[in-house]
Amino acid sequence: MKLLIDAGNTRIKIANLDNEGRLEPVFTGSFEELTSWQPGADIEHAWLSSVGDDDKSSALIDYFESHQIKVTVVATEADAFGVTNAYAEHNTLGVDRWLGLIAAHMEQPKNTVIIDAGTAITVDWLAADGTHLGGWIIPGVELMVTAITSRSRRVFVKDTAYGRANHLGSSTPEGLQDGCVNAFVGIIKQALSVTETELDWSDYRLLLTGGSYPLLPADIKRRGEERPELVLQGLSYYARDPG
Repeated sequence: MKLLIDAGNTRIKIANLDNEGRLEPVFTGSFEELTSWQPGADIEHAWLSSVGDDDKSSALIDYFESHQIKVTVVATEADAFGVTNAYAEHNTLGVDRWLGLIAAHMEQPKNTVIIDAGTAITVDWLAADGTHLGGWIIPGVELMVTAITSRSRRVFVKDTAYGRANHLGSSTPEGLQDGCVNAFVGIIKQALSVTETELDWSDYRLLLTGGSYPLLPADIKRRGEERPELVLQGLSYYARDPG
């Protein structure tokens, strides 16, 4: 049994990988909650994908090595598993995005749009031949809200509730929260427009992942596939082929 660790900016996902290549999610939570979880005694090796700062990555490595688990940190490459990175400086593409591309291509080599909506919202285009065409990055829904409330005393939120797609806010908190959710929806609709008009893709996959997925309206959810473990799936290929 091997361990796969997807460490985002705010949350960690961990899964076991068995000898048949099957994933078993075993932990999802904050960095602070990780200490209450114990890895299995049969785990000797873990593969880590981390987009957090160096201190968080080091703390994670120390935590697992204290349980006698060797940690291999996976980094973005120029090309691997049939995928070619669009970035000239390949290591500046977030490893979570890189692993999502690998997961999508290894599963099905087809024109694909990947939306990952977490702390940041990212969009990536992957051609059927494994060529990464590039992508976009904007603040995630929570960051959008915070960007306004931290700079304007007159704009505020009353609680931690999220806004709603296709809803018109009738108060300042609703207006802000609904506006940020609809900005999230808007970038997806723009991405689909670019896909179909600029790239001229008529047959393609839309993969949706990240914590803000539930905020999407039903029509977009129906068009795409929810893939919450996409980064872990990409990480699994490195764990299966450590050489």
